[in-house]
Amino acid sequence: MAKALGGNVIVSDERFGLHDMKRRGVTDSEGTRADKRESSGHRSESMMDVYDLTVPVVTTPRNA
Repeated sequence: MAKALGGNVIVSDERFGLHDMKRRGVTDSEGTRADKRESSGHRSESMMDVYDLTVPVVTTPRNA
């Protein structure tokens, strides 16, 4: 992180940590939630709630 900041690769507002990388990896993975859970090694659904930040796709009500 220090080298990225020092080399002007990122600015201080763009800092991230190891867990942020893991969170992004789980979120960006293709497949079902079960597939993501198995590949990330999480044993519980509550941990998937922390790491999977996928925005759910919902249908909107049609105009009446």
